[in-house]
Amino acid sequence: MRFPRAATAALFLAALAACTTNPFLAGYSGERFPAVAAATVVKEDPAAGTATKIGSSRFVSTSQHDRIDDEARDAALAVGADMVRWDVKQLSRAEWVESDPVYQRRASGRGQFASYIPIPGTSERWQYAATFWRAVSAPPEPPASQPPAPTSARP
Repeated sequence: MRFPRAATAALFLAALAACTTNPFLAGYSGERFPAVAAATVVKEDPAAGTATKIGSSRFVSTSQHDRIDDEARDAALAVGADMVRWDVKQLSRAEWVESDPVYQRRASGRGQFASYIPIPGTSERWQYAATFWRAVSAPPEPPASQPPAPTSARP
């Protein structure tokens, strides 16, 4: 069965889009605001009163991400956050060694022989978590001072 070119192209684009999904956006929960012009990746929570927490995100990956700062910043821009802080911790790590037959031969009357080479394997799971903040706007200016109360005129 042959797929029409348009269907094949659509499947390819869908598969490509699935590979480029920002994991911080996929796991985001919280409020969304209009996109901001710039977002900053911070190492510590902002000082009290300078920003409002608008959401968080958490996901588990089997590999460490190389562009994690860029992904966190892009997610912050998309949800309208001025600041984002992310953390990562290793959930698990398993190591093993498998033996793989690489050469077999049959010797006359002696049976079958194989050479094995060790193949190491590793499985890791990493948990990423991010918190998103929106900067608090400057406080409104205090009202102008009231004019002095009128004084009674003396005759």
